[in-house]
Amino acid sequence: MHHRLLNLLSEQFQPSRILGEQLGVDRDQARYLVQRLVHEGYPVEVSKALGVRVAPGTPLPHLLAPRLRGSFGQPYRYLGHTTSTQDELRRWAEEGAPEGAVVLAERQTAGRGRMGRPWVSTPGASLTFSLLLRPRVPVALLPLAVGVALREAVGLGGLKWPNDLLAPDGRKLAGILVEAKAGNPVPGVVILGIGLNVLPPVPPAGAALSEFAPVNRAELLASILEELENQYENLSKPERVLEDWKKYSVTLGKEVSIRTPRGEMQGRALDLAEDGALVVESQGGTERIAAGDVSLIGRLGG
Repeated sequence: MHHRLLNLLSEQFQPSRILGEQLGVDRDQARYLVQRLVHEGYPVEVSKALGVRVAPGTPLPHLLAPRLRGSFGQPYRYLGHTTSTQDELRRWAEEGAPEGAVVLAERQTAGRGRMGRPWVSTPGASLTFSLLLRPRVPVALLPLAVGVALREAVGLGGLKWPNDLLAPDGRKLAGILVEAKAGNPVPGVVILGIGLNVLPPVPPAGAALSEFAPVNRAELLASILEELENQYENLSKPERVLEDWKKYSVTLGKEVSIRTPRGEMQGRALDLAEDGALVVESQGGTERIAAGDVSLIGRLGG
């Protein structure tokens, strides 16, 4: 019943009595249902004088759908909380969800970033979602393509290899997580996770997009999904993905410290290899780093 109430909410305040009438319940029952939505993590605002609404920009399904300009985001599940949107979407994929399906949660109790780090989000303040892909081409460059899509949609910041979007001052705006089933380089299913800080509060060393530009979360999500679809189609043109990523890079040409599976190394980031690996010049010569955690020496984003 409280999820039926969610479908009635908008960005304009409505008296709980009117909402209750639409649901066939009295005012007290309607207020109880509102509190259940708040408890589950939905950004619902309550005013004694004005009534009930969702925070402006909330990506409710009926508010997001008119903004979508492609097939990504159809179908779409919007949750107040879950353990992890990655796990939620993986289960949905096993049930047959189509490519382009998206799960977004306002709060994750076990959200994760790269290398198993927790990803913390505050309801109404971020966009934390997962996108289902069933690729027919190699996906080695997918993290870079996703970075380009984020940068295009957000309109500011720079890309740190392999998959972070940094604010203009070097703090972290967004992170990307790509989880593929066995069968690389052409897996059957790829679950792409994105966490983007939109409004305060943000994690330590993080930045909120709203510090740099006015933003509406639903509109931003629609733009990101549109750009993701564009960049996904570009995976068949790897040279274009590499060229676009380099255009926004804050890594190339910089002194970097890299934590790799073999230990830590330092050097100058020279270029990207054809498969998206980072080419680094160090005292031992030139080396290709296929995976690792990069810190930019002498920058806030490190």
